[in-house]
Amino acid sequence: KDGKAKGEWKSFEGWRNAPACPFVSTKDAKFGEPIDLLADGLSGWKSMSDKPKFGWSFKDGVLSNKLGLNPDGSWVGGGANLMSKEDDFKDFNLEYDVRIPRKSNSGVYLRGRFECQVVDSFNEPINRHSMAAYYGRVAPIASAEKAPGEWQHVSVTIYKRHMTVALNGVTIIEDAEITGVTGGAIDADIDAPGPIYLQGDHSDADFRNMILRPAI
Repeated sequence: KDGKAKGEWKSFEGWRNAPACPFVSTKDAKFGEPIDLLADGLSGWKSMSDKPKFGWSFKDGVLSNKLGLNPDGSWVGGGANLMSKEDDFKDFNLEYDVRIPRKSNSGVYLRGRFECQVVDSFNEPINRHSMAAYYGRVAPIASAEKAPGEWQHVSVTIYKRHMTVALNGVTIIEDAEITGVTGGAIDADIDAPGPIYLQGDHSDADFRNMILRPAI
C-alpha cells in the first residue's frame, strides 16, 4: 500500500510440464544386479532436514520411523525424511516390504520426485491417494491393501517415463505415463536420475527387504 518493496529479488529455476512421450511397456525393461538399500542400515541414508534421522532406527533388517501419538490419538509428526546416499538411479525396479499402523501416512519417493504412496487405506474407496498410488496423479485399478499392522509387499518399476506398480502380488497400476512430480519432490526435473527417499515427517512406518535393480 505504501509502494515500497517488501523483499529482495530472488532467482529460481523451473521446468515446463513434461512433453508427451511414446508409449512403452515396463515389461520390456531388463534389469541388472540387485542393490540392497538397507545393507548398511541407517548409514546408507542421510537426513533431508536439520533433524539428523530423527525418529528413525534400524534393527534386525527393519528400518523404522517412530514418531508416536498425541493424547488425542493424532500423529505427532515432525520427523525427518531420509534420502538414500546413492542418488543416481534412473530407470529401475524397486521392491520393498512396508508395515504401517492404523491411519498412518508415509511415502516412497522414486528418484526423489514421484511418490509411491504409503497409507492406511484398507477398506477405503480407491482414489489417487490410496496405498501404492502414484500420489495425486494415478489411482490404483484395484484394491490390494492389507489391514494396518500387516507387512505389505510393493514392486514398482520406472522405465522410459512409465510406471507399473504391484501391491501384494496384484498389478494396480500398469504402464502409466509419468506426467510430473508430486508434492515434496526434490525438484521438478522428471528426466534426471535421483535418490530414493522415504517420507518420515508424517507418522510411523517400517520398511524391510528394500531391493533396487537398475535397468540396463
